[in-house]
Amino acid sequence: GRNKKVIEEYIRNQIQDDIVADQLSMEEFIDPFTGQEVKRKNKKK
Repeated sequence: GRNKKVIEEYIRNQIQDDIVADQLSMEEFIDPFTGQEVKRKNKKK
């Protein structure tokens, strides 16, 4: 009963945090200042 509501709220908050983190880490493919295409940097794996 009570724990189920707490768990559901926790999961909702985690999903919201993940959405915010994804938005912060998005790469720009077009420079917002110049309108030019941004050259992609190779990520080391």
